Parts: sequence; structure tokens; C-alpha cells
Amino acid sequence: MREALTYARVMMVDRPIDPVLGVTSFVSDWINRHGFYPTFQFNDILGCPGFRLVMNLLKREILLRSLDVPAKASLATLTQRLSGTGVVMRSPSLAVNLRASLDTLPLLHHQPRDKGRYLTSFIGCLESEDGTWNLGFYRAYVAGPRKLVIFMDARTDGHRIVNDGLKRASAVPITLFNGGPLACYLAAAAKLPVDLDSFEAAARLGGHALDLDRTNYPPAPTESEIVIRGVVTSRRETEAPFGEFKGYYCAPTLSPVIEVEQIKVRDEPSCLGLFCGKESGLTLMSLQNEMLLFAHLTSLGFVVDSITYPLTAKGEFLSLIRTPQPSVDLLDAAMAFDQRCKMFVVSEAGENLLGELAIFPLHSRLAPHIRHGRREGERVGIVCDRSVAYDWVEY
Repeated sequence: MREALTYARVMMVDRPIDPVLGVTSFVSDWINRHGFYPTFQFNDILGCPGFRLVMNLLKREILLRSLDVPAKASLATLTQRLSGTGVVMRSPSLAVNLRASLDTLPLLHHQPRDKGRYLTSFIGCLESEDGTWNLGFYRAYVAGPRKLVIFMDARTDGHRIVNDGLKRASAVPITLFNGGPLACYLAAAAKLPVDLDSFEAAARLGGHALDLDRTNYPPAPTESEIVIRGVVTSRRETEAPFGEFKGYYCAPTLSPVIEVEQIKVRDEPSCLGLFCGKESGLTLMSLQNEMLLFAHLTSLGFVVDSITYPLTAKGEFLSLIRTPQPSVDLLDAAMAFDQRCKMFVVSEAGENLLGELAIFPLHSRLAPHIRHGRREGERVGIVCDRSVAYDWVEY
């Protein structure tokens, strides 16, 4: 993370700003006025002396540069790396300064009707049943100075690991870390095979060895800025409403309580923030979707030039697949692999997708869209068939 800040274009905000709605209202006002979202560094967070808060660092160009991946061949490069091997090592953590309370951290209250302050940009680390480490993003409500209420979607590996662990013991150890290598952020966002260690995947994606700290808890990268350790208990409390990435508030849930046992930070710590539904979070979602679908389709022998999950469709619900050989078979494979995406378009188009859709014959597929176990409309797939030959005009 610190290396990425050296080559990111960062706008410094030196005036005092409140973590309760102050940061997110500042960011929202900026976007509304200027039409874009730069990387911000807030240097004076009220109630959190010594902390810097970085917002919107996880832009695509910064992520790819951090991973040393060329933009034009990013999906092919990441796919090749993910199929290789990664080196994970152990070394002392740089987060050595104890903090007594979550109240000392620059944790944000994001939207006016959120229940309170939330962790949104911390990566959760849990030990899987087979002894591998599983990383994931989970929102966690700050319910007290040393208490969190964590929401884990029932579709996530983390939900399964915690539920199974609580059948065997009264609590499940968890580590929540912020900052460190950006490869961990991509690995945590990706729905990786259950038998692949997430830190191993991060080392592969990053293209070099990954250092983890020495601890009796689930580990964190040694370069992490903030490390929170504790246990997930069987006790449940209410969290939410919370302004989700789709732009609406989710309903309250009854979710597991985390008892925080240790909080450590680096010298002169920076906290990486994430404003749900804005560029950074959507970029992580988009890039991991593109990477995993590209890897799947090419492993089946399909030729794929590029895959795009546009941020305007929340990085998840529209997939544009560019290939020199559009086919219904490719479309079927894509729709079977990514069950969450609502619309797929397979074409040869480069810049003029809408023109190609207007001119050439289309083949389509429909499938039920299932959300939270209920049918909500249809999933749609379209293949643009360029086999028809036209007598094109010269001008």
C-alpha cells in the first residue's frame, strides 16, 4: 500500500474532518461537483491523532501497477500467474503499537442512515477446515470499544467456516487487517477455489513472495497498517441498516459478535478506506470477475480477447466478452460459470459494440435470476453473429 501511494496521484486534505459522515460527504460533494473521484489522503481525522486516511487508492491503473501487470494483457497475465505457484514466508509484523480501543481508529460512518461506524476495507482472515487461510471482505459494525458485529453473506466461505467452527468450539479466531500488499485485496475479493490458500493466491497474483506475521491468531501481512485480532462468538446482535454497494440500504441482520482481543498499528499509520458503491470497491469486484471468467473460458479452449464488467453496472451484473469467435457455446459456458451476472454480451466488437448489436443477427439465451433463494426476473445472454456478409460503404 505504501509503495502504491508513491506513484498514485494523491490529493491532500489537511483540514480537520470528522470520520462520522464528514469524509464521505466531502467525497460525495467532490464527485458531484467535478465528475470524478481522485485518490484522497485526509491528514487530520478528528479523534484519531497520528492517522492518515486514504480513500480511493484501489483504482485499476494503481492496482495493476502495484501487481506489475501490463494493462493491455492484464487478464492473460493474472490468469497465468494464478495457475502458477506462490511463495509465502513468515517475518515479524511492522504493526507493533498497541491500541486500547476501536474508537482510536479512523473508522467511518458512511451514510446518514447507517447504524453507525463500519469496517468496510478490512480483510478478514479465517482458517479453513483443511488448514489453509481464507480471505474475504465482510462489513463489521463497531458496536463498542472492543466489539464488532460482522455480517457474512450465507454464500461466502467465511460464513461456512464460522458456522462449522462454532459447532466444534465456543469461538472462532479471526484477524482483520487493513493495508499491506494490494495483491491481498484482489485475492480477498475473488471467489477462489475452496482448496486454494488465499495468501498463496495473493503471492501468485503479486508475482513475488508474500511475508506474513508470526502469531497464534490467523496471520496478516507483515506490512499491514492496522491489525485487529479476536474471536467470532456464537452470540448474535443486530447490525445494519447499511448503505450497500448497489446504492440502497440493506435491512438489519442478526449477526455474530466479534470480541476484539488485540489492536496493533504501524508507526505513522495510514488507514485504507473504502466507500461502498464507489470506484475502489467496484474496481475490485470488476477485476476479479474479469480475471476468473477469463481463466475459466480460456481453460475450456475458447479464444478471448477481453472481458469487461463495467463499473456503471456495479462491476458485477453486465459482462462484455470480446472474442474473434463468438458462439452460443461460449455464452453458455460464461452464464453457467457466473451465476450472479444478469447480462452477457458476446461479440467481436471493439469500440462500437452498440453499432455491432444494431447491424448483425443476435442469438439469445434466458435463464432464471435467483437472488437470496428467490427468482427475480431473468438472466439474459446475447451473441452477436458476424457471419452475415455486407457490402460496406467506403465513406
